[in-house]
Amino acid sequence: MQGIAGTYGSPDRQLARRMLERISHRGPDRKDLLEDDRLVITARRARPSRKGTARAIVEDDGVAVASDCYLFNSELLKELFLEDSDEDAGDADLLISMYEAIGTKMFGYLDGAFAIAISDNGRLVLARDRYGLKPIYISGGSREGTFSSEIKSQMVAGDEFVPFPPGKVLVAGKGFSPIWPRRSPVRRTRAEPKSNALRELVLRSVRSCSREGQGLNVLLSGGIDSSVIAAAATEAADEVQTVCVGTEQSEDLRMARKVAERIGSSHKERVYGIDGMLDVLEDVVYAAESFDYPLIRSCIPNYMATHLFSDIRLVTLCGEGGDEIFAGYDYMRTIKGDDDLRRERRKLLRTGWMTGFQRVDRMTASASLDGRMPLMSRDVIEFGLSLKPPELVGPGPERNKLLLRKAFEDSLPAAVAWRRKQRFSDGAGSIQSLVSVADEMISDAEFEKERGALPRGRIRTKEELLYYRHFIEKFPSESAVAAVGFSPRA
Repeated sequence: MQGIAGTYGSPDRQLARRMLERISHRGPDRKDLLEDDRLVITARRARPSRKGTARAIVEDDGVAVASDCYLFNSELLKELFLEDSDEDAGDADLLISMYEAIGTKMFGYLDGAFAIAISDNGRLVLARDRYGLKPIYISGGSREGTFSSEIKSQMVAGDEFVPFPPGKVLVAGKGFSPIWPRRSPVRRTRAEPKSNALRELVLRSVRSCSREGQGLNVLLSGGIDSSVIAAAATEAADEVQTVCVGTEQSEDLRMARKVAERIGSSHKERVYGIDGMLDVLEDVVYAAESFDYPLIRSCIPNYMATHLFSDIRLVTLCGEGGDEIFAGYDYMRTIKGDDDLRRERRKLLRTGWMTGFQRVDRMTASASLDGRMPLMSRDVIEFGLSLKPPELVGPGPERNKLLLRKAFEDSLPAAVAWRRKQRFSDGAGSIQSLVSVADEMISDAEFEKERGALPRGRIRTKEELLYYRHFIEKFPSESAVAAVGFSPRA
């Protein structure tokens, strides 16, 4: 996890520094600055291990890279693009070597999450991964402007900005172009049956997130996705710490406890009430950079959970992406036909960067954690999307994500492996209290008046208006409002 910010076309060192300070949580240990007569790139990062501090900007012969990224195929790419195998070579070293070898074609080979800024002898190159797992915002045009990792940083440069489009690369002076996926040699599994093949792909993805000699943190809700990741983590690392939060009546707490006992993780939990939710609400909205009410509902317990880990140096894993890839939402049982179900899942993957994927990034970043989504590796996604409805959706309400459940049912308690899908905020028990508070705080007249400030339908409930009030206080900008995602409440 890393924060980046900068200016191009009209370099402004002081502005870039101020922008970077707003996102100090994305890299509390080190900050670097690169200046040229055409650009300024600043970056900050957390120390990736207990030894030393890695550079936030890596330079070599006129090329410099600042990268907020994690790659599932970095080891394979290092074999292909780094002439001398260096155990200490990081992803930024790999990116420089790739750029020097094949230019912007490099981005098509990257499997993972990335927001990358490159200075090519003073010419800026910006790129963002296909699913927008890593954030970046931009103002200006192709020749002059600013960029940074979060809205709160981008607003330092002015009120007008937009999200950098996922799956695109910007070359200063030339404009945007799409990133075309390219295949590097892949070590595919031949395991059969399909449940074994899927298990091996998930294990491989989790292993690629781990650092040798270190443990892993896992955000464990007790649902099937996070439980699968927790079980896989115990095979990839010697020590695994899991955390879960919820109200006293929360089913998540009970199920997560069962998983932790089964896999032998070091487990922490926190029980909270309405006062605890209200205490963190303002901080959650600021960190999430959203007022979308389904998103904020899930951000509240997620925020509390990310701040429970005792070692923030460890990579932190979550199960985000499982519902989109493996047809986890209840309404998907009504979708008839292989093509229609695949199309719906692809749509959710393409739009997740403004909703659930944004929650993962912002909530982990708020605690200076390196948050990663192992289920979003290219191989897991392609495998999942290739599955047909009978392999995904069964006749009962708890019978979704069938193959994923079968792949790990031997590693998990049966009550968890076949637990019915619940929204994160439902399982954590945080919904109804927030609805009641909003109803008490906001009159019908206030609701009708205040929601008229935005396009019809954008403020749907009093609860959403409550979140919007906090949001607009922190982000008084039309561009900020326009950048907020819209989660349909199915």
